[in-house]
Amino acid sequence: MAMLPARKPNQALYVPPALRDAENCSVLRLDGQPEKTGNSTTDGAKNVSVKDVGLHSMLQSLSLSGARCSTKLVQTKQTSNPWDNFKRESQMTESNVSSEVSNKEPEIDYGRFKHVLELYGFSKELNSADLQAELSGFEDSGFYLKWVDDTHCLAVFSSPMEADRALSQISGILFKAHKFEFASLESKRKLAKSPGDWAMPYKRRPLTTSATARRLIQGHLGLRPSEPQRQQELESEKRDKQLLAEARAQYERRKKAQKSMWEDDTWNF
Repeated sequence: MAMLPARKPNQALYVPPALRDAENCSVLRLDGQPEKTGNSTTDGAKNVSVKDVGLHSMLQSLSLSGARCSTKLVQTKQTSNPWDNFKRESQMTESNVSSEVSNKEPEIDYGRFKHVLELYGFSKELNSADLQAELSGFEDSGFYLKWVDDTHCLAVFSSPMEADRALSQISGILFKAHKFEFASLESKRKLAKSPGDWAMPYKRRPLTTSATARRLIQGHLGLRPSEPQRQQELESEKRDKQLLAEARAQYERRKKAQKSMWEDDTWNF
């Protein structure tokens, strides 16, 4: 068995590079006394300068090694978690795509929706009754309103001709109107969600009476009314038709009277 040395060696077994440079550049003795030469002042200055050079080289080597370590740490942090980088890039890509999609106008065949107008430029306090009052001259042909938001509404008329007539008669005091092809992006998106519901122009429901409704229901159920009941239904239906005709004639007379009153330019004081 090899025997261990009996005493501690005179010099260290491992000396760091910084200390090696300092020992090589230094001219000091092990006991701390400088060597004696002919010119003591010059030798002292040389010893001090050599010592400063050794300390400077030691600090420089330590700073370089620290810089290398910090650079490696930064590189390690940057490349340590590639999943975070992938998530960050995917989020940026999704945000860019969503912004492009949100600003993209939907594809619509505007030739199929010439009977639709967009009403805009009105106050949030207005409701459907206010808009219908402005379009009061189109009850006969019929129309209906579909709201987009508080300041935009779509008016669906019975034909493109009626829509053009309404566009020319709207005063623009309460609200403004234009064709659907010039509508806002939100209105176009609302129509694009279900274009089939908007493609058919407005069609007024035919006028029915209780006798007509009863006869239709009995016909679908396969029931035949008795003769007296049928006579009563026919008489009731006849009376309802007369009442409807009288109401319509009264409405036409009132409408003509209002029109003649506004068109009369003669004033009697």
